[in-house]
Formats: sequence, C-alpha cells, structure tokens
Amino acid sequence: MDRNDRERIRHPPGLRGRDIGLFYRNLSKRKRPRPDEPTIRLGPCVSVPQAVLARVEEKLYRFAQSCEDEKVLKDFEAQFRHLLFADFEDFIVTSKSSSYELLDNEFQNQRYKSDALLKERDPQFQRRYEQRMNLPAMKQHDRILEAIKENQVLLIVGSTGCGKTTQVPQLILDDYIFNNRGSQCHVVCTQPRRISAVTVAERVAYERCEHLGTSVGYQIRLESEMPRDSGSILYCTTGVLLQKLQSDPLMNAVSIVIIDEIHERSVETDLLMALLKIILPHRPNLKIILMSATVSEEEFSAYFNNCYTINIEGTMFPVKVNYLEDIIQETGFTRFHNNPHECNKNKARHRSKQSNRQSTNNLEYSAMIEPYLRQIKDKYDNQVLQSLRCTDSEGCENLQFLEHLIFYICDTKPPGAILVFLPGYDNISKLNSVLLNPTLPIGQRYARKIQVYPLHSMMPTVFQKNVFQSPPPGIRKVILSTTVAETSVTIDDVVYVINSGRMKTNNYNVEANLQTLEEAWVTKANTKQRKGRAGRVQPGICYNLFSRAREKTMLDQIVPEILRSKLESTILNMKMLHVKDVGYFFNTLISPPNQQAVTNGINLLKRINALDVEGTLTPLGMHLARLPVDPPIGKMLVMGALFRCLDPITSVAAGLSFKSPFFTPLGKEREVDRVKRHLSANQRSDHLLIDNVVLSYRESREDSSERDFCYKNFLNIGILQQLEDMKRQFASLLRASSFTDSSNCNAQSSNENSKNITLLRAIIAAGLYPNMAFLSKVRRTKNHVNAIHHLCTPEERRVNFHPSSVNSHEASFDSHYFVYFQKQKSSSVYILDATMVFPMALIIFGDGVETGYTEKNIFYISVARTYFFKCDPATAKVVLELRKRLEWLMQKRALNPSPILPNSSEDYIIKAIQILLSLDDVYDYSDQYLSSDEEQQ
Repeated sequence: MDRNDRERIRHPPGLRGRDIGLFYRNLSKRKRPRPDEPTIRLGPCVSVPQAVLARVEEKLYRFAQSCEDEKVLKDFEAQFRHLLFADFEDFIVTSKSSSYELLDNEFQNQRYKSDALLKERDPQFQRRYEQRMNLPAMKQHDRILEAIKENQVLLIVGSTGCGKTTQVPQLILDDYIFNNRGSQCHVVCTQPRRISAVTVAERVAYERCEHLGTSVGYQIRLESEMPRDSGSILYCTTGVLLQKLQSDPLMNAVSIVIIDEIHERSVETDLLMALLKIILPHRPNLKIILMSATVSEEEFSAYFNNCYTINIEGTMFPVKVNYLEDIIQETGFTRFHNNPHECNKNKARHRSKQSNRQSTNNLEYSAMIEPYLRQIKDKYDNQVLQSLRCTDSEGCENLQFLEHLIFYICDTKPPGAILVFLPGYDNISKLNSVLLNPTLPIGQRYARKIQVYPLHSMMPTVFQKNVFQSPPPGIRKVILSTTVAETSVTIDDVVYVINSGRMKTNNYNVEANLQTLEEAWVTKANTKQRKGRAGRVQPGICYNLFSRAREKTMLDQIVPEILRSKLESTILNMKMLHVKDVGYFFNTLISPPNQQAVTNGINLLKRINALDVEGTLTPLGMHLARLPVDPPIGKMLVMGALFRCLDPITSVAAGLSFKSPFFTPLGKEREVDRVKRHLSANQRSDHLLIDNVVLSYRESREDSSERDFCYKNFLNIGILQQLEDMKRQFASLLRASSFTDSSNCNAQSSNENSKNITLLRAIIAAGLYPNMAFLSKVRRTKNHVNAIHHLCTPEERRVNFHPSSVNSHEASFDSHYFVYFQKQKSSSVYILDATMVFPMALIIFGDGVETGYTEKNIFYISVARTYFFKCDPATAKVVLELRKRLEWLMQKRALNPSPILPNSSEDYIIKAIQILLSLDDVYDYSDQYLSSDEEQQ
C-alpha cells in the first residue's frame, strides 16, 4: 500500500485504541493481492546513461576481438572433462599401474637394519626405550603385531595415555626393519588436528633419538617436515591424506594407514573410512588400523565387517574425580548469584522475551537440581546446597570461581600442571586476563608463581608448542585449552584437570538451512577423555564443574560432525575424488547425513558455479576445493586475485575464517560500538571494517605503537597477528595456483584496485552471494539512539543485524541490499556480519539474471526471481553480454590460472565492470524504501 493511500483512508470516528489498529490491519489485508495474482515489486532503476553505456560497449567490443569464444570454450570443455572421466572406483582401476609403489630394495633394507642395530647400543636410546616399555601399549606389542599380520583391518581401543598413538607406528616400523623389509614400510597416521600431528611426530622422533625428517615426519596444511619415502612414519591431518588420494587413490606409496581418534567422528574421518572400504579390495596388502578411545568400538567394528579388536588399558596412575558439590564443600567458595528462586521473586509482571527465556532456563535448572539436592542434603553443608541452586555455579560462567579454584590448587596441592578445559577462545582470553590480574587475595599471593599458556586450534603452531615446555622451578604451569587438549595432544606434566563441562559445537538446522555455533554441555565420553589427561606422571585429580545430577543429563556420545554440518566443502572434496553420485556415497558412511542437507549443499554449489547444472565439478569448483576455506570465501579470494584487490579481500577472508579481532569488556559495549563506527569509515560493512583495522594496525606497527593502538580500540593483538598470518597463507595458496605472480598479499601487482570501495563491495558480494538480505525500512526510536530495521531474507520474513554489527545502529543507508556470511538463531535470527551492496553488483555477480515485463508493462531485470529492478532494454542487453563475457573469462582463468594483467585484452572486462559499478557513487537509492505494509507482504 502506498503511503499516500494511508493518508487518504482514515479510520471511522469513534474507534479507540486497539480497534484502530485492527481497522488498519484488516484494511491492509484487503489491499494485498491474492496468492493467484503474483505481483512484481520493482526496486531502484538501474538504467545506465547512454554515454556511459557506450563506454562499456566499447570495452566489450575490444575484448571480443581478442578471443575466439566457441573454439576456446570447446577446447576448455574437452580438456576439463577429461579430468573427470571416471567415478572413484574407475579412477582406482586406472591408477593401479601409474602410481608410485613401495618396491623391495635390499640395499635400503640392510642400511635401515644396520642403523637400527647401531642405535640400540646408544645409552640415550636405551633409557628412552625403557621409558616406552612402561606404556600399556608396549606391554601388548607381540599381540598387536600378530593381529596386524593376520588381519587387513584392525581396531585398537585404548584409553587416553596408553601410548597407542606414539608406540603402534613404531612397533610396525621396527618390525619391518628387523625383518629386512624396511624399504616396503611407509606408515601414515592421521590426526584430527594440526597440533596433534606436529607434537606426536616430535615425540616419536625424540624417542627414536632422531631429528624430524629421518624416519619420522609430519605434514599439515602449509607446513611439513617430511620423512624419507620408505622405512618411515608420517603423521598428518586427516584432510592431508584425503588430498593425497586425489593423486594416489590406491595409496600405493603407503603400506599401513592408521586412522587415529576415530571416536571424535569428524567429517574427514568418516569420509576416509568410507573411501578405504572401497580401496581395500583393490589393495590386499594394504593394512588399516583404526584407533579409538574406549567408546563406540562396536559401531566401528561392525562397519568394517566385525573386524578384529584389541583393547589396551590406559591411564598410568589413578585419578580422583571431584564434582561441583565436592569442590564447593572443599574450597568453601559460595559467592554465586543467579539463584532461580530469588530471580523469580523479583521478576516484574511484564517480562521481556529475554526475561522469559531466562525464566524458562531457571525452571529447567531447578527441575534438574532440586530432586538431587533432596538426595544429598545429609551429605553436604547447607551452604553447598544453596550454592548448587545458583545457575552460575556450574560451567565457566563464574570466572571468580574458576580463579579461586586454580589458586586453591596452587595453595594446597603438590606440584603439577593444571589443565583447564574451556569452551572457546573468548573464555580462554577472559580467564587469562583474570589470572594475570587476580581479583582475590589468594590469587595476588600466587600470581607470580604461575605461568599461563593458552591453547587453541587456531593459534599458530609455534605458539601451541610452548605448552609442552617445562616451567622454571617454583612455577606452576596452567594451560587454558579448548577440546584440542582432550585427546591426541598429551601434556606429560598435567596432574590436575579442571573440566568446565562446556564446549563449542557446530549445529545445522536442515529445514532452515541455518548453521550455528553454540556452546553446549560435553558428553560423558568427553568427560572420560578429560579425566584421563590427569595422572600421567603421578596420581591426579579431575575437578568437574558440574554436579552428578548434570552428568546424568549428558549425552553418552558426541553427535557425528557430518550430521550437524553444512556439506558444501565436503561435496566439493568428494567431487575432486571423482565421486559422481555424492548422495549415494553419503549413504555408505557410518552415519549418513540428512538427504536435505546434501540437496542444500549441491544447490548452493550450483548457484556459485562450483558445480554445473548436472552437478559436475566446474573449473572454479576445482580451485575452491583446494582452498582450505568455505567455498564462498574461496570464491571471494579467487575474485580478489583476478580483480587485483588482494590485500583487502584476504583481510575479509581471514576475518570470516577465524574471528573478529574486537573484544567487548563488560560495561564497555557503547565504547566498543563507537570505536567500530569510527574505524568502519561509514562504509556500512563489517567485512571492510576488518580491512580498515588491519591497515591501521600495520600503521601502528611502523612506529611501534601497536599495543597502545590495540588497547585504545579494544582489539586483541594476538588475533590480529593470526589474521596477518592467515592472509600470508591465502596469498601463498593463490600464488601456488598461479592466480597471482607474488605470494605477498601487499604486492603492487595484486592491489591496483584495492582502494576502489565499490569494487571491493562487489567482490565481497560475488563471494557471499546468494546470502542476501533486503532492508525495507528503518525507524528511529524516540530517544534517537537506536534504529529499528525491517530486514528480511528469501528464507526469513524478519531478521536483524546482530548487535555487534556496525550496521545495527545506523539509520541511513545508500542501498537496501546486503550480503552476509553467517546467520545465527537465538532469541531471533541475526545476521552476524553484513556489507551493503548496490543493485548493479548483484546483477553482474548474482545468478538467475533475466529480463521481462511487469503486469503494468514496465521492463525489468531481475536476480534469481527475487530482486527486480527497473531497467531499459539497452542497459539490460549490455549487462547480459557483460555477464556472458565474465563467465567466459572466469572459466578460462580457472582452467589456465594466471594473473589478469593491466591493459591486457582480458582487463577490458574488469574495466567495463568498474565503469558500471562507479555509478553507485552517483545514484541515490536511499529514497526507494517500501512502506511497512508492503514489507509485511
């Protein structure tokens, strides 16, 4: 309904209050078109002035003269299709004779054996070997070796600390060497995390009195220390081994594959197990060893036809377990606040949605804890029972409790490192700050007697290694870790484990196609693993920051990652392995994902041109599969390289792949918002904000004021350093793929267009599309402090900018269209990050672009039959031709990667796009808002 219509139609006299609202609601319904009368709602006019259009046509003409469309496209098609000629099983068959094989070499056999015999006489080696013999895995070495000889697939189940990860590969290698078959042995042992692969390899090399790169090595993304080709052990991440399958699908260069930590149920592990089931019949000499913690072994055994299983006892020393009620009783800490009974008494009559949600949580907590309190009332003091009634007593919500417990251990317990399990980087950062600046008297006494080590999977490997160093005498080591320290990373001197019971998990709502990262309670299996981290060097203690009542509500096992993840990246990886029917392949997994999740993934990959209409991998899709980021971010990186704006786009990609460098202290929310708005430079983009921050951080480093800059602007210097490291990695990958001529993301040749903000917005849109949102209306509140946004997506009628977004408080925008990377659902659906984009960027880089006439005979051009724009036929014709030429250029560059040089024939396409995008700075779209009545429809 037009706003003028609202002014002409007045409500009948005599109506009051609610009746007036009902009158206008019913009036609005009568004015809405019926479902059988589809209505196209036109957005802004995107017609281009004739003079500008002529310049674009001239660029397209000059480009067309320099290329032979049909011939080149056919050549490309034939060349690329040849790479995808077979499915995985056919691919295996054709690889039998072409792959590298481990051949018997008598000279190498003798050399490896003589080196081993010589080493056995080394006193240092003998001491280390004696230490190895204390491990439970070594006590079963004969049984393990015999089982490997007699079975093609073996499952080894062992508790944390039993030595299976470090000892089993060595037992195998030494057995080959001393039986004069060393040249035919190459053991590959997969690890779920980068730090695991590196630290385990270093430990094994230490035990063998060798340097890395002799018989032991590691390989992780962008970093490796490779061992010799034969007579060797390689520790690598599971993803690296999946990549190796692309060139050696039968793994002819491998004699034994060990898949470690299969109980974690990562996507890569589940995929690898399914692929190995296909490979095994073609490689009768290949041995597969599955290694798991003491959970779900029956499920894995059944998946491999009831394979032979060996159980190894684990923990070397007993571990005492204290639950929350025991900890409060022992430490005497009672300063908890969130008592549901008190909170409910003080609730106002009219609760907000947040209050209602808190009240619901309180009721659920009370329903869990009250029956348990009645059971234990005679065993614990009354103050313990009252403390357990407070919701902030469990988990890691009360940092003062965690601080008190850590320093209580320092004050009352024998020497030994403390390992604290926390859900995420934010919790680690906050607790780290508290421990460095204690608030409690006991903490101030011991603040200088502890050394704090944060441990997180996204930290650079060199920082992660520090946690394994021994502290100076009189200093107690405190490790603050996520789940990364739960399994294959073993820190030998840990005696005390504090288990917050919380972890971050990805979840995927298939129906809403919504991926979320949420904090949740760990499973009972996680708790068992965490307990096992104590007691490595002496009897240990595990402090569970949850009650026995809470433990009873926990799941037994973690839900497999593939059931709670979006599948775009996984589907691309399978296509690179010649898996044609991914739906059928997923059904062969130990836990098949929801079919709708597969369909959602395929549809998105088609929309970003990673797959063609038939679901076949495209040249662009091939490159996206090789980049270690989500496909939309990968596409953004490729476009940033080709359009020569690499530095800002790698900043955006790093920020999306890791996290925002901003932190928000309690009570400082408005100050942080003010800083963000200042640094965003009115660009209406959370993504370009990251680039602005990186540039300002670099400037501060030049005069050595980076710490002062970060402090004043609420920035985490550690995260900024990680973002810079990721930018370098991205630039190296793009150089390795030949999209750029330099591995430096700051290189002049890669950044000629890096100051063109309209182009940067368009490249971000090209990557993040089809994640689109439309802003129909902005309203100011009475105090003119906050803005209320009427925002929607094709999937949801109402979404909101997340409060942390720079767009969340803005009242004016030059365009109504936004791209985003992530949505999250809590009290409502939030867009976590957003960049304002203009219509022409959507038309050039979107999909499903077509033209037509409205019912009133107005010509339009549309994107995905969702966004319609007024347009004259001449503009539409040129834009459609430009899109065709851009698609040709992208296909050519994907098949034959190389930089697009300035003033080359291909550069005419980029210049044509820049001419059209430059109109965004001239046109004013801000008065094109729909009325609220139209928005509701």
